[in-house]
Amino acid sequence: MQISKFKKLEEKINNQSFNQGYKTIDRVMFVLSVFGHLASIFLAYFLLSKILSGAMSNEIAVTITSLILLTGLELLKRDIFDKFSSQQLKAGSINRDVVPLMISGFLIISLSFYLTISGAKEFSSKEKKLEDTKKEIISTYKDSLTNVYTIKIIDIEKEIKDIKNNINTKDNEQTELESIQPPTWSATNRIRDIKKEKELLRGDIVKYESKIDTLKKELNTKIKSYEEEISADTDIKKKDNSTNTIMFILLSSIIEILILAGVYFNQYYRFRSYREFRNKIEKDPYYQKWILYDKILNIIYTEDSKINERLPANKNIIEICKINDFIVTPKDITDFLKVMNNLGIIKTSGSAKYISKQRDLAFEALRKHFNIK
Repeated sequence: MQISKFKKLEEKINNQSFNQGYKTIDRVMFVLSVFGHLASIFLAYFLLSKILSGAMSNEIAVTITSLILLTGLELLKRDIFDKFSSQQLKAGSINRDVVPLMISGFLIISLSFYLTISGAKEFSSKEKKLEDTKKEIISTYKDSLTNVYTIKIIDIEKEIKDIKNNINTKDNEQTELESIQPPTWSATNRIRDIKKEKELLRGDIVKYESKIDTLKKELNTKIKSYEEEISADTDIKKKDNSTNTIMFILLSSIIEILILAGVYFNQYYRFRSYREFRNKIEKDPYYQKWILYDKILNIIYTEDSKINERLPANKNIIEICKINDFIVTPKDITDFLKVMNNLGIIKTSGSAKYISKQRDLAFEALRKHFNIK
C-alpha cells in the first residue's frame, strides 16, 4: 500500500465525522421518505376516492379533492413527526413538552396508516372482479349451451306435436267409422288397426318426452359441472389474490415505516452533527481562537468600514469589545493584530494600522487560516 493511500484511509477511519460519514445515508433516507409519501398517497387514493364517489358524481372533482386531502395529510404528518423528533432528541426522553406532539402525531399517523393499508387492500383486491367474471363466464356458457339444447328439444316437441296431430286425425277417423251402423267387417278391422296405431304413437310420445327429460338433465348436469369447474378455478385465483393483498398490506406498512424512519433519521443526523461540531468547537483551542478572532474582526470591521480606514488603538479596541459584552485581554488583541497583519487583512505604518482587504475577503481569509469549512 502506498503511503498516500494509507494516509487517506487513516483520515477516513479516524478523522471522519458523523456528518461526513452518514451524509449519504441521510440523503437516501430523505429520498425514501419522500417516495414513501407519494406511495402512501397513491395507495390511500383508492379508498378515499371510493368514499368520495358516493357523495360526488364528478370524477375529476373526486380525484382533485382526494389528492388535496391526502397531500395535506402527508405534509401535516411529516411536519408534526419532524417536530416531535426534534423535541424528543433535544429532551433526550418523552417529557410533558413532547407528549402533545406525540399524541397528535400518533393520531395522524394512525389515520394515514389506515388509509394506506385500506387503499392497498382496495387496490390489490380483485375478489369482486373475479366473482363478476365467474358469473359472466357461467352465464355466457349457460346461454350458449341452453340455446343448443333448446333447438334439440324444439325439434323433438315438433315431432310430438305431429304425432299428437296424427292421433287426433285417427281419433276422428275412428269416430266416423264407429258411427256406421251396423258396422261393416272392413270398418271393424280398420277400427282395430287405428287403436293399435294410436297405441304405437302414444308409445312414441312417451319415448320423445323421455328424450326431452334426458336432454334437460344432461343440460343441467353440464351446466352444474361447468359451474363447479369455474368456481374451483376462481377460488384458486381468489386465494392467490388474497396472498397478493397481504403482500400489499405488508408493503404499505414498510412504506409508512420508511417515512417515519426517514424523518426521524434526518432530525437525528442534524442533531448529532450539531452536537458533534459544537463539542469539537468547545474542546478544540484552535476553533476557540477562530471564534475569538472572528468576533473581534466583526466588531472592528463593520459594514461601514472602508479599505485604508485607520483602526482604533489597542486600548480602544478592548473598550469597544467590552461595550459589545465581549471581554478580551491586551494579549488577545496583540495576537489578533499579528494574525491580521500576516493575512494581509490589515497593514501597519509606524504605530498606525489600516484596513487593507474587503470585508468579505477578510473573513474568508481568516476562515481559511484556521481551516474552517
